Amino acid sequence: MNTPVVKLKRSQIDAASEVLAQAFNNDPMFRYFALEDEPARLDLINWVAKTILRYSQHYNHIYTTQDDLKGIAVWLPPGKYPLNDLRLLLSGLYRIPPKLRFNRFRQLIALYSKIEEYHQQDLPEKHWYLNMLGVSPAYQSQGVGSLLLQPILKQADQEKLPCYLETSTEKGVRFYQKQGFQVLRSGTFLEMNLSYWTLKREPQ
Repeated sequence: MNTPVVKLKRSQIDAASEVLAQAFNNDPMFRYFALEDEPARLDLINWVAKTILRYSQHYNHIYTTQDDLKGIAVWLPPGKYPLNDLRLLLSGLYRIPPKLRFNRFRQLIALYSKIEEYHQQDLPEKHWYLNMLGVSPAYQSQGVGSLLLQPILKQADQEKLPCYLETSTEKGVRFYQKQGFQVLRSGTFLEMNLSYWTLKREPQ
């Protein structure tokens, strides 16, 4: 695919969050924490995506396709992880939507804390962090995801820095392995029966 990749504009955040909501509609973690009906789940993912986009826009490393938003790649640059709690709140984290299963809110906080702990254990040195990558269902399996990763993968190679991410699906693992990532850690959060993988890509 030869579609040009560009940085997301602040004015595109609402549209980008809708693309990410569709992309993650069947993600196991969102299905677990959202209410059962699909509109509620899409609302929850949209809220999460919009919060991440607003937060990450400050660092100006969100990528999309030029003509229309076929997909979104959200990166945090070296030294910007863990996330700043105050900036997260200002980005909209405090507006927890009613679409969340509040009886599982404690589990959500515990899961987030454990993932953050794994991240810091896995890669304490400087690195690029892929916070979110999603492709509109209409454009999946057409090379869009790989295309959106290229700007930072190339930059990381030039800087001799690793890249890091988490995923919750085997399909995601296979995709990222094709991009040069290797699994660092895998397992299951037993109480929720949710699988996870952490992956790292060495500079090439």
